[in-house]
Amino acid sequence: MQERQLLETRRQWYAAYIDGNVGVLDHIESDDFVLISEAGLLGKLDQLGSIAEAVAGGKWFARGSRAEDDIVKLMSFGELVSVYGQGRVVGDARTRPNLFFSELWQKLDGQWRVLSLHFTRAAAQPL
Repeated sequence: MQERQLLETRRQWYAAYIDGNVGVLDHIESDDFVLISEAGLLGKLDQLGSIAEAVAGGKWFARGSRAEDDIVKLMSFGELVSVYGQGRVVGDARTRPNLFFSELWQKLDGQWRVLSLHFTRAAAQPL
C-alpha cells in the first residue's frame, strides 16, 4: 500500500513537471528540494522559476509528452525511500535522451514528498 501511494505521488509529480504545473510541483517537492544534473545544483525556487519561465515562453514540453520508465527500483530506509532507474520523456517531436535518475522521497505528515532528484544522460552505447 505504501509503495503504491509513493508511486502514484511520483506519477503525479512527473506529470506536473511535463505539464509545467509549478503549483503541483511546489506541493510535492519538499521546501529544501534540490535538483542535481549536468548543469549543476538547483534549489526548488530556482527550478520552479525556470520552469514557469520556459512555459511562458513556449519552450517547454509539447502537449502529449510524458515520462516513461524503462527501469524503476525502490529501496526503503524506514521513512525514506530511494527510487532509481532509467527512463525518458516521450510523446513529442524532439528526440530525447535516455536518462539515469535517482530520487529521494520521505513521508511527511502522511504525504510523500520528494527531497532530491539527480539525473544524467545515459551513454548512447554501453561501455
